[in-house]
Amino acid sequence: MEIVRAAKRRPKRGSYVLIPYVGFFLLLSIWSVMQPQYTWDLLGYIGCSVDSADPKTIHRAVFDAIRPVSSSPEIQVDNPYRVDVAANPYHFAEQLPFYSIKPVYVALLKVTHRAGLPFPKAAVAVSAAANFALAVLLWVWLGAYLGGWTLAAACSLIMLSPNVIALSRWATPDCLATAVAAIALYLILERKAYFWGSSLLVVNVWIRTDALVLAGIVFATLLLIRKLDLVEFASLCILALGSYFAINHFSGNYGWAVLFYNSFLGGLPAPGETVLHFSGRAYLHQIVRGSFLWLAYGSFALYVLLGALAISLSKSVIYSHMVAAVLAARVVSYALYPNGDQRYTAVLYVLVLVSLVIGIRQNVTVTDSQPLAAFANAPGKGAKGWLSRLALGPDRSDGGATL
Repeated sequence: MEIVRAAKRRPKRGSYVLIPYVGFFLLLSIWSVMQPQYTWDLLGYIGCSVDSADPKTIHRAVFDAIRPVSSSPEIQVDNPYRVDVAANPYHFAEQLPFYSIKPVYVALLKVTHRAGLPFPKAAVAVSAAANFALAVLLWVWLGAYLGGWTLAAACSLIMLSPNVIALSRWATPDCLATAVAAIALYLILERKAYFWGSSLLVVNVWIRTDALVLAGIVFATLLLIRKLDLVEFASLCILALGSYFAINHFSGNYGWAVLFYNSFLGGLPAPGETVLHFSGRAYLHQIVRGSFLWLAYGSFALYVLLGALAISLSKSVIYSHMVAAVLAARVVSYALYPNGDQRYTAVLYVLVLVSLVIGIRQNVTVTDSQPLAAFANAPGKGAKGWLSRLALGPDRSDGGATL
């Protein structure tokens, strides 16, 4: 009885801890802008942000903008593809549909640049701001379960994990997409705002079109566990699919085969003028070649293990389902676009760790007379294992308050 009462107590966040926590991550966001990680994609996003339709004007503006950061190793003109698009404004303009399919990020980049930042810094500033917003979200999210320095430590360790902190320095839409997806999952899991949280996942499609995979799997999961009705599910699917096809149509997207070839088989200087014959063998080769990057360098194998542990410890059915849904979304995303970078469906690196912390908190009670953690409500010998956590049943959330 004492364990149950202790688990239901709402932890105190403690403003004396919040101030240094916020200050630290504010400084970390500033550091991210000062020490950015640029990739060749930066040129495409800047090109989409230039207020001109003239290829020569866009080309000149882009290469003028990157001149101060031209020493960055990832944007060197060091292969035939880059030499071509650096010399030919029209071929460079043909690259822009690969980037204009992220309209929200491009719009924010343009606004941040107009506010006074150079294009390269503006591109990273969007990621840094999203990273700070994610740090604040974690404080609110885990604050229902932890308090004081324990809360600060848990949030900080999640934010400082390699797969999360790296996103804050990249001039890509990935950190923004991660923050928006995390907010959506927070609304679904803690606020029980299933429809509005799902609606935010539709918005995420406008940040990254491949977020459609995560959105679809989450919608289907919520329908199966009866958190969305059929009308809500159909409405969300229509909005998500409509957004996806509208973005691809108006951006002039070349299609999956061109994207695959351009990403994995050598850049296409003139994708709009090229007819490709795609090979299934080339796809299977890339699936195998990218698997090490995906499973090891991208830490997906480790997070599958952590996700299974989070599910086994969770006392909330919906948390278990969402962890499984996010991991499944990453598998499907890799199958569709076999790039093992950790920046794809990166919200899994947040949700899995958040669920694990909450699961531990729900099972461990610390009292003044018991300084070491004692596990409560452990499954008996007849338990069916961690997969039984995915079975439909009542959503038990007695391990912490719901905001």
